[in-house]
Amino acid sequence: MPSDGSRCLVCTDLDIDCTNIQPRKRRGPKNRYVQALRAHLDGTTVEESISGRPSLGLIASYEIIQNIISDWFDWIHPVAPIFHMATFTRRVAESQSTGDCSAPFLLLVASMCAATVASLPRRSSLYGGVTFGHCISLAERFQLWSPSTNITLERTLTLYNLSSAASHEFDLDAAFVQRSMSEVACSLKYLVHYELDRMTFLDQQLLKRVYWLAYAGQCTGDMHGRPLVVLRQPHDHVNALIPLEVSDEQLSKGGSELVDGEDYPQTDSYIAGLNVLSRLFLVWQSSQAIAAQSMDNLQRHISQAQQVLAGLPPELTWHEKEKPVQTKKEFAFTVQKVNLKVTQLHVRSNLLEQMNTIAKDQQLRFTPHAIIEERHQVVDELLETLYRVPKEVFDANGYSIVPKIRDIGSALLDELRTGMHGRTSQASTSLDKLLAKLEELDMRHVVLTPVG
Repeated sequence: MPSDGSRCLVCTDLDIDCTNIQPRKRRGPKNRYVQALRAHLDGTTVEESISGRPSLGLIASYEIIQNIISDWFDWIHPVAPIFHMATFTRRVAESQSTGDCSAPFLLLVASMCAATVASLPRRSSLYGGVTFGHCISLAERFQLWSPSTNITLERTLTLYNLSSAASHEFDLDAAFVQRSMSEVACSLKYLVHYELDRMTFLDQQLLKRVYWLAYAGQCTGDMHGRPLVVLRQPHDHVNALIPLEVSDEQLSKGGSELVDGEDYPQTDSYIAGLNVLSRLFLVWQSSQAIAAQSMDNLQRHISQAQQVLAGLPPELTWHEKEKPVQTKKEFAFTVQKVNLKVTQLHVRSNLLEQMNTIAKDQQLRFTPHAIIEERHQVVDELLETLYRVPKEVFDANGYSIVPKIRDIGSALLDELRTGMHGRTSQASTSLDKLLAKLEELDMRHVVLTPVG
């Protein structure tokens, strides 16, 4: 159509009013069939999609949500025990049956879904198209990041789950990951200093658990060279923040029968493993709290990291002949054992490479023999761990375990370039084995089920 609004050539030839300059007819109400189809693909009802009322149906169908929650407690809960299963599942069931769901709880469930979907891409076909992006859209829609939103444990757990999911979807350098992890740290510091004493016993324990998980994430980021908001200083007292190593059943009693410092049966608790993980990162942070780094300081902390995994309870101890994983409980503790072992090896490897840097700064021509031997020991232990358990155990640990393996393997590249004569063959063979396992474990190339 000409820019001056006159008739186009075809309509001029036909001597009719130009259809291109006819005003568009006003459209009627939206097609409810299209709305229903869209809602079905999103797992919602037409009424839910039209109204702004919070409802679990905005995430997915109830069946899909139940699948995701089940996978969370079977796969992820062993290394991130931040929910009380009975309380959480009861609230979900009540929200579904009554249709009464608060926006904060909706976002908490959505954040669990986001973390599960991001952590278990091999199982994405079971999640009905639920994606990280969809859960983030709900968080924005219901104003998770509104300045007027109160700092609560529920909101902090939501932020933690979303930041964990984002670190799986992207990496630690992504702006959203940095921002969300920083907000988690700020929220945790606020709750610990201003709200902890006023919380119920159950909420106190959950807060302490997520505190140490966030601390572990920050230390890992620091080991990778990422600047993060500091949650804990090396001189901070930590004893009051260590969660009790109790089961969910004991946690339900409200603390009336529990005493700090006492031992409790570990029939259904993953908190012993969480506390061991915290001690590993406390060792690493302690190793960095020195004005001028030294070989002696690093070697001392390597020995301390090795001692952390000594004397563990039976369910967290590696046995020379591991029996095949059979029950959910055995699987869960195997997930914890792998997480602890790989983390310990990562800490040792990181401290070894700092020793290697000092050796280079001192203009040593070759990497000292002791560093090479310890590096080979770390790699051998890692390979033994990688090849003795099924990949599902590593899937349950999430993507965070992959960069740790890659970090340990990267030290072998340095050895291939500068190592002593006769040792490059061993380093090359070990590196090939690590790369083969990384290819199997790294699921970032997997295409997730798209949102309908």
